[in-house]
Amino acid sequence: MTSRMTCSFFIRLASTAVCLSVAGCASPLVVSPTPVSQDELDAFLAGGRDPRYASITVYQGPAGPRFEFANRLHQDRAAQVNMISPRTLPLPVLPAKTAAFTPFNLLLDSSARQSWLLFRSVKAMDYRPFAPPMGEYADHVLFDIPGYAGVGNKIILDALHVESPIFYIPPANGGLGPLGRLDPSPEADETEQKARDALRANLHAVMGAALMRSFAYIRIDFPSRSVRFSTHGTFRPPVPSAVVASLPLREWRERPAVEGLLDGKPILLVVDTAGDFHLSVPAPAAYSGDLALGDLHLGPVPVHSHSLLGLPEKFSARLGIRALTAYILTLDYKQQRLWIEDPALMKPKASKPTNGEDVSSPEIQYRGITR
Repeated sequence: MTSRMTCSFFIRLASTAVCLSVAGCASPLVVSPTPVSQDELDAFLAGGRDPRYASITVYQGPAGPRFEFANRLHQDRAAQVNMISPRTLPLPVLPAKTAAFTPFNLLLDSSARQSWLLFRSVKAMDYRPFAPPMGEYADHVLFDIPGYAGVGNKIILDALHVESPIFYIPPANGGLGPLGRLDPSPEADETEQKARDALRANLHAVMGAALMRSFAYIRIDFPSRSVRFSTHGTFRPPVPSAVVASLPLREWRERPAVEGLLDGKPILLVVDTAGDFHLSVPAPAAYSGDLALGDLHLGPVPVHSHSLLGLPEKFSARLGIRALTAYILTLDYKQQRLWIEDPALMKPKASKPTNGEDVSSPEIQYRGITR
């Protein structure tokens, strides 16, 4: 069964790659990023425009620039998108499209402050860097190449559109490198490496926390391998009895975070939707710790140090996805809560599930009338 699913993943990924001009299909993608020449960098920055041309205002915040009126959503829209990563690698990698309906693959990474894009994707995304140049180094991963801020045309997720998405672009040929978060995990099986390499070679962008919090909520269903985005409404769990934890959504340097207990001691955890681990902490560590999130007791889980995972040490503790793959995780930005639901507690119902959306009016039964 596993081999059939892995084979299906490679066929699906290969068919997607055929038309991925957003990544440049004229030649195979070299995974390791290599800095471009000074002339190429100068030519790239020469096409920059003042953010105000795109009706974007820039404010300087403690964690970095904040782009007002960017990442604009079409209102009253929702989309449910299936993950394209293999079942053995539960990372939320999703198929998306540009304004020209060119397909590309997108990783949800709530630990990244901003979104990131491949250098060779500039034309397909109709991307323009900002002038004067605004650059910074990623602080959620270890990466020696900085990124320059700019604006793309559009991201399309099913019927949902994101106008003027902000991306940082590292001026380098090749893949996204550490930004792609696809390095082997100490918790991963070695047989996953081939699937990781295939996925890494076809990963074109990262959606970070700034864009994610533009939504009313994002519901990541790990068991069914789908992600639901909603621009409106108030999240209501479809089956309230299936909620095993409901936590206030905090913030750490503009990333979503929650408070938990590790071995009975309070700990602030950045929710890392691209973290292929259970728990990562700044201090040197490699042990099994008792983790609780509100009413949800996850029991002994592997705890690793940031340095072991190749992550910056000057970062808060992180809650990775391997601790939550049996659950449905909802980042509820409108109500500022993190919901965790257990699908095993959901009883089948005759009525159509709402996927967490508010139902505007009850269904009316017109007695004595048939279609």
